[in-house]
Amino acid sequence: MKKKLALIMAGLLCVASLVSCKSSNPSEEKQKEETPEVVEDTRDHSKMIIAISESQKEFYTMAITKYVQLHPETEIDVEVIPHMNNAPTEENEKIKKEMKDMQVQIMAGKGPDVFLLDEENIVLPDMVKSSYNGVFLDLNTVIEGLADMPLNQTVLKAGEVDGKQYFLPLGYMLPGIAVTGEMLGDWTPSSDQPDKFLKEVSSHTGVKGFPSEFYITEYIAGLFGTSVFDYEEKTITFSKELQNMTELLAERQELSFDEATELPNVMIMGHSAESSLTELMKRSFASGTDVKFLPFPNGEKGVNAQVNVFAAVRANSDYASQAGDFLGFLLSDEVQGSTGWEKFGDGKKFTAIPVNNNAVVPAYKYWLSSGTEEYQEEAAKKAEELFQITQQVTTARFCQYENSLIFDAVFMTSEESSVEKKLDNLKDELRFYFDE
Repeated sequence: MKKKLALIMAGLLCVASLVSCKSSNPSEEKQKEETPEVVEDTRDHSKMIIAISESQKEFYTMAITKYVQLHPETEIDVEVIPHMNNAPTEENEKIKKEMKDMQVQIMAGKGPDVFLLDEENIVLPDMVKSSYNGVFLDLNTVIEGLADMPLNQTVLKAGEVDGKQYFLPLGYMLPGIAVTGEMLGDWTPSSDQPDKFLKEVSSHTGVKGFPSEFYITEYIAGLFGTSVFDYEEKTITFSKELQNMTELLAERQELSFDEATELPNVMIMGHSAESSLTELMKRSFASGTDVKFLPFPNGEKGVNAQVNVFAAVRANSDYASQAGDFLGFLLSDEVQGSTGWEKFGDGKKFTAIPVNNNAVVPAYKYWLSSGTEEYQEEAAKKAEELFQITQQVTTARFCQYENSLIFDAVFMTSEESSVEKKLDNLKDELRFYFDE
């Protein structure tokens, strides 16, 4: 293990030195010309600075504490990136200003050394575009050093841009529909498009819709295996299938669910901040109800994983080798593996599906049995069942930015026009996106 980490650190030192001398992207000169005035970076850079999304703070603070205990030679400061909503409050305006300043610092090669972010990330909303802009360090050396770990390779590749690993997926989620085993019976959905799947499951379970299906409007683009952005061709495409799903959800907003039962319902397996599916399954053990989860198809005869917790390293960080070692630790068995889940106290847990395949069953067993000794066998069986669902993943993407664009353009506007028109307007608004 020490030899492996030494190789990772040596490789990252070489990469970092190259990055500091020459940009990984020829557009950097143009980028520098357009960068606004940089706010002074007053951070104490005698320590490695790790920026963490607020909702991940509790878990990753515990992980960092454990890492420092194992590596006392590495000093770390934590900087929390606060959650911000769209409410026009003074606090939100202050956060917005601070995050804008951090964005400018990052583009100028300053700011935190390591980023541990999730789907609520507002500092670097389009991680793929930031990768093309040369903001992050290529982590291929880290990946090579983790070759013997049972990582989900499909999900891992979501952080790869032009053959370089610019960000490291740590967790992901799968939207789907929870039903009872009795409702499901021997039936299996046959639809490979999200809109048809939604209607097919509604029909089979005898409901007009699902109480929480509006929740999916925040994740529409990520249901599909192909991005709306083509960064190489610099084009934006809202497919007919995506439009169909958006139109269906828009039409069904008018449905009333006042008398709806708890199941069937739309839920998300592995949401980074919520655990409603596991809580429902946990409660079901006492009643003997078998809760099943049906993931949305990705339109490509598979399932798309939406990366919702991830890490990246600033391209010219002075702590490249230490950062690589730390990221390897985050994917290790000590954190994500068979024992990691039991060693972080009783604080808020990491709830995304772990990228380390070794961690999925122990994590779900822990979540499903936490606080009770009575249903260990049921929890272990359900954890294995959920792991098998993760093996249906055939595509994986970072979808946060395109998800938010579609949600805001279609569902957060008072404009009275068709979904098609709203998407056309959005495409027009984004016509200079790749030149920014």
